Parts: sequence; structure tokens; C-alpha cells
Amino acid sequence: MFEEKASSPSGKMGGEEKPIGAGEEKQKEGGKKKNKEGSGDGGRAELNPWPEYIYTRLEMYNILKAEHDSILAEKAEKDSKPIKVTLPDGKQVDAESWKTTPYQIACGISQGLADNTVIAKVNNVVWDL
Repeated sequence: MFEEKASSPSGKMGGEEKPIGAGEEKQKEGGKKKNKEGSGDGGRAELNPWPEYIYTRLEMYNILKAEHDSILAEKAEKDSKPIKVTLPDGKQVDAESWKTTPYQIACGISQGLADNTVIAKVNNVVWDL
């Protein structure tokens, strides 16, 4: 990882350099709040190794996702039909039920629109993308 070096009081680098936070107190904004090393600075913390329950949950997620994907693929194969999607400006776009997503429709209009869109309304129901 990268290590920041503290400069000397004169502002010049040189002499004995110590990494910031090496047993010293760090001054926060305005100099009013101080954190000692190890008291947590709101940075990113990672567990290494992960607790056992994480592996159990990941395994359950993968099982449920595989089931969902197979159900969706079966439904798409069985119930898919051509549809017309009406956009807010009245323009109609050809699509296929159970296969075409709102994101794909947005990409057909503009990649910028697709990248900046968060939700879509389908049959008067709001869905997140």
C-alpha cells in the first residue's frame, strides 16, 4: 500500500520522516478533534478471512440465483412474444416479452440515458435497473 510521509514543521521534506499516524495523534479539521491510531478513522475495513456465515450466505445466494435464472429462462422460452414498447414521447419500439429489458430499450435510445437511468415504469409499476 501507499504510505504518506509527514513533512517537518518547516514544511520541507527531509531529515527523519515518519508515516502519518505512526503512533502519533492525527489532527482533524479545525484541530479540535483528534483520533489516536486504531480508534477508527471511518476508512474501509476488511475482514480477512471472512466469517463462516459469509460463505454460507454466498452458497445460498448462488443456489437461489441458479433456480431463479432457470425459471426465468424457461418462462422466456415458453411465454416470449413480440411486443411494442411505447416511450414517453409516443414513439413505439419493438421488443420481446421476458427477454427485452428496460436497460436495453434505454441503450437503443442513448447510451448516456441508459447510464444515467435508475428506474423504469413498466405497466405503471416502477422497477429499479
